[in-house]
Amino acid sequence: MLCIIGVMIKIILIIWLTAIHAFAFLAIWDTDLPYRIDRKLNLGLLNPLEVSRLYDDMLGSHMQLDGSVEAGSTIFLGDSLTQGLNVAAITHPAINYGIGMDASYGLLKRIPHYKSLNKASTVVIAIGINDFLRARLSPADIVENYKKILDSLPSDKKVIMQAVFPVDERIDLAGFNEKIIQLNSMLQSLAKDRKHDFLNLRESFVDKDGNLKQELHVGDGLHLSDEGYSRWIQALGHYFPDTSN
Repeated sequence: MLCIIGVMIKIILIIWLTAIHAFAFLAIWDTDLPYRIDRKLNLGLLNPLEVSRLYDDMLGSHMQLDGSVEAGSTIFLGDSLTQGLNVAAITHPAINYGIGMDASYGLLKRIPHYKSLNKASTVVIAIGINDFLRARLSPADIVENYKKILDSLPSDKKVIMQAVFPVDERIDLAGFNEKIIQLNSMLQSLAKDRKHDFLNLRESFVDKDGNLKQELHVGDGLHLSDEGYSRWIQALGHYFPDTSN
């Protein structure tokens, strides 16, 4: 009898430990960590997904908000950089529809859900870095998605296109700044063709080696620090000179 109880306890412990490790694995897998490791080791084994569980959760939250968005609002569309942006410090009323880890395909997919775009005054778009990091698209492919994004927006809205920020290549991001420069050049041409505003802060955000300045990111070479956001907010504020914050 004691032997049977001992076996049952071992089985329960094994199941419990397996469940704990499974939950831990899923939690890690839903972040960029596996892809960063794959990229760091140059394995090329993982093909990152463009849409994550976070995407679904955040889009659900956006849908709860969308129906009560004020007419004349400025709507910010983007990834984690936009998600962390204090849009209220730029203009009012302003709505932040940023989703961490999102890429151009994900943004294109969710635009039809935002009925508030029809009554917005201005749309600010900042997306693209995850197309390189997660979806591994070429600059040309990203621009094609951008064209579809712009075509999906109401034609009577003012649009501000944000250049993709540089990264600090010294932190697991080697080789990306050249692609970013190429993409931004193509996006600038697209903005000119479509008669949209284009904001590129590269010159004030990079050091002498062309990397994102250390004081402007949080240590991962990608996400902006308080100082980085402060500079971005100030630059965006120039597009809304009559707004009282």
